[in-house]
Order: sequence, then C-alpha cells, then structure tokens
Amino acid sequence: MSKNSKSNKSANSDKDVLIVSQQGYNEMTEELDYRIKVLRPQIADEIKQARDLGDLSENHPYTQAMQKKEMNDARIDELEYLISIAQISSASDADDVVTIGHTVEIQKVGGEKKSVVLVGKSETQQANPAEGKVSIDSPLGKAINMAKVGDTVVVSLPKGEAKYKILRIAA
Repeated sequence: MSKNSKSNKSANSDKDVLIVSQQGYNEMTEELDYRIKVLRPQIADEIKQARDLGDLSENHPYTQAMQKKEMNDARIDELEYLISIAQISSASDADDVVTIGHTVEIQKVGGEKKSVVLVGKSETQQANPAEGKVSIDSPLGKAINMAKVGDTVVVSLPKGEAKYKILRIAA
C-alpha cells in the first residue's frame, strides 16, 4: 500500500486481511460485545466470591475462575484482532464466481444436490458443516472458491477425490 493510503489497515500486510461475510462479521462483533459486557463481569464476580473463601493457594473455585478469565481475555484479544483485519465480502447475486458469502448449490457427481454457504477462514469459527457453512480453508471450500456455474471441481479428501458440479450461485 502507498504511504498516502487512507486505509486504517495500511500497517497490515496483505496476509493480514480476513475476508468474511456480513453475517460472520456481525457474529464476531456480537460475540465480542457479549464477552466484554456480560461474561467479563460474571467472571469478575466469580473471582470476587472465590477470593472471599480465603486461602488462594488451595482455592479450587478461584483457580477455575482465573482460568475462565484467561480464556475469555484470550478470545477477546483474538476477536479484536480478527475484527481489525476483517474485510466484508461484497458477494452479490450478479457475481458469476463463487466467493465468501455466496450460497452455492452443488451436486456430487453421481450423488445428491446440496446447498452450502462459503464462509471465512476457520479461525473465525463461522464454519459449521451441519448448518451448511463451509470454511474457505476446507477441502470443499478451496475447491468451490472462484468456481463458476457449470464447473466441475475436484475435492481432495482423506478417502480420495470427490467431484462436485456447481449448479447455482446466490448471495
């Protein structure tokens, strides 16, 4: 990027960009808000109650509460970083190639049809195959990313290769 770039991400390298759907971005900001406004005060209260029990060296409730605090703070830091590098996908119905945020109807060659939504990188925790949300990092996500309607893509799986035909793309 040039020095004159007005982007607040100018200090980040190209690899420090996380493409996410609008829904994924909203979920990250909601989780961050919950962790800061709800969970953090609850944990602080647990720590206070555990401290009131006395000796901290052998105080199991205190140790547990402190571990919860550390885990929550680590996730808050992670979410703040992910949000700071997030770029919302501009997927639309007019697009002719699959990108993050698209719902893609696919059919396994010789198999059944299904719809999946291509979501951001796995660290956003958006992916949920049970809900049809496929990470761009997954074998299927890598195969369908940038594919067009009518393309047949090859997915490398531990059990071998699978072929899927792209039937429809929608935002």
